Amino acid sequence: MRDKNKTLLFEQIYLEYKDNILKISMMYLKDYHLAEDAAQETFCRVLDKLHTLKDVTNIKPWITKIAVNICKDKLKKKSHTEVVTDYDNFNSPVNIAEKLDSRITVFQALQTLPIELREVIILYYYQEITQNEIAKILKVPETTVAYRLRSAKSKLKDYLREGYDE
Repeated sequence: MRDKNKTLLFEQIYLEYKDNILKISMMYLKDYHLAEDAAQETFCRVLDKLHTLKDVTNIKPWITKIAVNICKDKLKKKSHTEVVTDYDNFNSPVNIAEKLDSRITVFQALQTLPIELREVIILYYYQEITQNEIAKILKVPETTVAYRLRSAKSKLKDYLREGYDE
């Protein structure tokens, strides 16, 4: 791939996926500044590995896999157990829309899930990636992805039901 074509392709990828990658990173890391770092690292790796991309139509799963792996590495390096509770002072671009009560509640509920359940919800519902592609990204059987989705939805329903019963 010539340098000019590579640069143009990278610019298109960046413009199309920058918001999605930041959202994924934010949901994994629960820290806007770490999420920004992860997103930036993702695009640095994308630029570096762009020559290895064989099928341009499969960019979304490829770039998502890179972002997920970077987030997992960051989680391994540092424990992130805090849940953001001060939403008035947490005005990242990702969370401005989440200031509506229902979205905040869903965001809080997501944060209570273990990472292996949270990641399938993020990839399936927020990134609209198929269960088959998620299985490839996470390197698990498709049946495991289906089980994790069912389990995560059940736990989210229970959490949300508890919040409305109070």
